[in-house]
Amino acid sequence: MITNTLKGVLLAGMTCFAAGAQAQNITLASGPSGGTWYPLGAAIAKIIEDAIPGARVSVVNGVTVSNILGTNTGQYDLAMSLSTSNVDAINGAGDPFPQPQKNIRGIVGFYSSPYQMAVPASSDIQTVADFAGKVVNPGVVGGATDVLTKMIMELNGVNYDDAARIERLSYADASMQLKDGHLDVFTGIISVPAGAIAEAALGNGVRMIPVSDGTIAKLQEKNDGYVKVIIPGGTYNGQDTDVQAVGTNNVLIANADLDPGLVEKITRAIVENAETLHNVNAALTQFTKGSAAEGIGASLHPGAEAYFKDN
Repeated sequence: MITNTLKGVLLAGMTCFAAGAQAQNITLASGPSGGTWYPLGAAIAKIIEDAIPGARVSVVNGVTVSNILGTNTGQYDLAMSLSTSNVDAINGAGDPFPQPQKNIRGIVGFYSSPYQMAVPASSDIQTVADFAGKVVNPGVVGGATDVLTKMIMELNGVNYDDAARIERLSYADASMQLKDGHLDVFTGIISVPAGAIAEAALGNGVRMIPVSDGTIAKLQEKNDGYVKVIIPGGTYNGQDTDVQAVGTNNVLIANADLDPGLVEKITRAIVENAETLHNVNAALTQFTKGSAAEGIGASLHPGAEAYFKDN
């Protein structure tokens, strides 16, 4: 005969077992501190945990290339990425991807970001060709900004060896160095307005270096995911006129083997909480249910595809 006490113990044990069976640990690679991806990753993690019982999301710092490589191998379940980098990764194009990365799939596309090049307003730098002999910050080695900076410089007749020095600073540190006169060129694939550039512009202001039509055309020959973007005049102190830039889409990817049922729930949670993400940064107001499946640069994960097909 089972006593009430024993029944209680058994019930508690069964409840713990069920909770453990439903527990789902998810790793999400976001971006570096000071950028827009890290707070976005934290916001996505909270949405997932609130919407999916038992889900626990660990957010880690990352950069585009390592995020893709880690997602491809299964080190990360989810990761922030760029549409253009996804195209290169899947095709095995360029130095960062010597082999095709076949195990990445798309979840949602969030917003487009231009590649921005800021210099002090008083700088004599007018074009990319003028980066020769200057201190340039393309960020961490292998990041999307590093890859694009190198390509754009080479398309304009200069390379890293021509610079006085190549720095590997975070956005926050690069902003401070530019403001203090220790850095000549800040580069970043970052939303408009970018807090790091706005901070550097306080006081003496900044100028934005344009990307020429010819450079954009050559980039699009390599990867049709690149788009022409205009940074409106007045975006930053010292920048009075519109500036042409090249842009890419900020997206969320997943490992191809991640459970489709889980991915469908993740996709639903993110898309149907779009307004919550709008509060993370101004660029995320571009993110809507109607645009969420567009411009990812990778095939949708079956779970995400199931959600968009039914909704």
